Amino acid sequence: MKPLWKNVTLWSLTLGHFSVDMLAGAMPIIVGLYLKETLLLDLSQIGLMLAVYKLTSSLAQPLFGYLSDLYGGRWFAVGGVLWMAILQGTIGFLPNFTSAVIVGALAGFGSAAFHPQGAAGANAAAGPQHKTAGVAMFMLGGNMGYAVGPILAALIIGWAGVRGTALLSLVTLLTVPMLYFLTGQAQRSTAGIKRSASWKIELNPLFSTLAIVALLLTMSMRAWSQESYSAFLPQFFVDIANFSKAEASLLSSVMLFVLAFGSVTGGYLADKIGGVRVMVVSMLVSAPLMALMFLLGDYRAFFIAPVLGFASGAAWPPMLVMAQSLFPKNAGVGSGMALGFVFAMGALGINFTGWLAEPVHLGLYAAMMMLCIVPILTAVFALFLPSLSREDVQIPTVQPMRATSKGVGDD
Repeated sequence: MKPLWKNVTLWSLTLGHFSVDMLAGAMPIIVGLYLKETLLLDLSQIGLMLAVYKLTSSLAQPLFGYLSDLYGGRWFAVGGVLWMAILQGTIGFLPNFTSAVIVGALAGFGSAAFHPQGAAGANAAAGPQHKTAGVAMFMLGGNMGYAVGPILAALIIGWAGVRGTALLSLVTLLTVPMLYFLTGQAQRSTAGIKRSASWKIELNPLFSTLAIVALLLTMSMRAWSQESYSAFLPQFFVDIANFSKAEASLLSSVMLFVLAFGSVTGGYLADKIGGVRVMVVSMLVSAPLMALMFLLGDYRAFFIAPVLGFASGAAWPPMLVMAQSLFPKNAGVGSGMALGFVFAMGALGINFTGWLAEPVHLGLYAAMMMLCIVPILTAVFALFLPSLSREDVQIPTVQPMRATSKGVGDD
């Protein structure tokens, strides 16, 4: 098996993940700081628009996972990036809140098309010895995209106005030819390798009913806290801490940039010491750091944000690998269900947090402080998850880039 850094399949999936999540990372800045002014949005509308965007990118993932398992993932990867870039680029030109919600919802389908086969393909391409590290590399691309998205949005839209969403999407469009080329390399490298998969979804017998419930709760709570925190962090520091839009965007990018490396570290540590331990420690460290950022509410947040991002990011790769392990016979559908569920819970969490943040309810400060309790609950639920060894985890068989009945090998 080739080293991960020479794995063409992993690099192609990582590039696609970067492109898709760069646009996703830009959305809280576009909506919360710029569309808020041009379309006169309140916090509840901001939360609703971001929630709808997340929901469409999540609820369709099992369907796209099924289709990519059936027909191969290359065109879903390339087409998903292209679709998302074109539609999200038009958001700054829309005349009202209703049209912005509709177009944002449609843009989310691009993310839904890309993610299931991307995550499953990263797991399979990395092989049994590096399963979590391979997923962590895939997540690195997405997290780097999330980190770059806010600062690019602030720079481009701050210079060009809200219609700069078109220029922001152009950055993603430039990656499409490279993604197409790399996925073509992956297709040739996996030729002739057979695949075995079942269309009947079966659950891993190592997961008890309690473990399945604990996994759902762990992923849901983590998604709620992380997505809401990322979505409303710029708004908090602009409205309450009197940061400029550029400063708040930079703070968000700093946290998300280091979160990417926390994910890689968490993936490698999970392969060494176990995913459950990594999840629990990650969440217990994140909770007080989240609270400290809000309690200080000044430029000292720039020193806390990297540590928080690193700690928070470590939990996600082992969570995703454990979710994939629950569906050992159908990688695309399993990953789509896992990722789709998490994204959906994150979307509902954003909407709920936006509702709480309204002055007539808790207000933004109290709503954000409430989020700091959620990682502690997440750590408690994670204690009920099974400790899976490498031998316990059945690596899903998947064909990330071919449109035939053959699948991924050990490239």
